[in-house]
Amino acid sequence: MIDGSQFEELSSLYPGARIIPEGGQEYIFLPELTLPNGCQPAVVDALLCPSSRDGYLTRLFLSAPVAGKGSNWNQHHIANRTWHTWSWRDVSANQRLLQILLGHLDAFK
Repeated sequence: MIDGSQFEELSSLYPGARIIPEGGQEYIFLPELTLPNGCQPAVVDALLCPSSRDGYLTRLFLSAPVAGKGSNWNQHHIANRTWHTWSWRDVSANQRLLQILLGHLDAFK
């Protein structure tokens, strides 16, 4: 279950964030997330999974793959939408939601 104070911290930086329950997990929808400089596309919708899924400690799903960044991109269907994610391991769930998000975005720096 997503901690309310951590969600408030994240949503204060990312207005429009909301929790989406799906398939026994909770995701955080982040509309119009700005990716690190040099990413194409520069802005995407994102879905943060702050718990274990598919053999990963946490996951970040994007509305489009990032050109030339990440590896082993795959598609997933979550909450009636197609999402893209890459192979990026070891972003621990034992940290604040904002740290989890930033840990995934490190892949694109």
